[in-house]
Amino acid sequence: MPLQSICRSQLILFFSLGLAACSRRDPAPDPDPREGYARGDRVVVEQTAAQFFEGRVLAVTAGHLRVQAAGANESSNVVASDVYRLPPEPHELQARSLAICGQADVWLPCRVQNVTESRVRASSAAGVQFELPRERVLTPSALTELNLRRFFERNEAELSFTRSAERAGDPHPEPGWHPRAHERVLVKLGGEWFTGSVHELDDDAAIVILSSGRSVSAPFSTLAAEPPSSLVSELRRGDFVLLRPESPSQPWPRWQIRAVNDKEIKLSAADGSLRSASVRDVLLLKP
Repeated sequence: MPLQSICRSQLILFFSLGLAACSRRDPAPDPDPREGYARGDRVVVEQTAAQFFEGRVLAVTAGHLRVQAAGANESSNVVASDVYRLPPEPHELQARSLAICGQADVWLPCRVQNVTESRVRASSAAGVQFELPRERVLTPSALTELNLRRFFERNEAELSFTRSAERAGDPHPEPGWHPRAHERVLVKLGGEWFTGSVHELDDDAAIVILSSGRSVSAPFSTLAAEPPSSLVSELRRGDFVLLRPESPSQPWPRWQIRAVNDKEIKLSAADGSLRSASVRDVLLLKP
């Protein structure tokens, strides 16, 4: 066969293969389901990490929406990727997965417990269980799911701290202490301790004037000496203490000791915040 014919045949074959390859090109990805919003659409917005509100779209611009919160006059400019359409498209739900649950017009982080054809049983980060229709459960994006996971972890840590603090009991009694007239003391009201001053003494109770000005009758078993305490030598890492509040009218919060260093201790709160305090400003708790 002449060389020219061979070359022509190869060119035709190459061109045909190229067309075939083009025809087999992967299809374009489906458009992002979050796009295509219009004025009047009902949506749920993740305003900050794991914090949501329901609203209605007022305006649409490239990648952003202006949304008016339900029952409010204010509007917010939000990123489209932080928005979930209502009602949601049909979607699969798995037990133990994290989701966004709507109760009335409130949307909150939740964990799916059980799923039926039309209903979902879920629980809040505080462990409260509830049921709701499937269309009131939103599947989070990858970023929102990360925010939900962190939210649940923080809440679980705070609940664990609160339970441990409650089990720690009340202020350890000062050896040989008895309340005296006009002495500043701590008095237990409900589950909190407040600063007050002894106004009158009875056989087994005292009239205490709180820093807020309120007068209460308190059994001696609900009173404690105001620090400084003689028990500072017993403070240890892991112990819980009452810490003097910034204002005398506030309750004494419970903190946990992280380190003891001479006259100063390092403390942590339920939310994980840290601070230093003088041993003269705390009361040791004991069951």
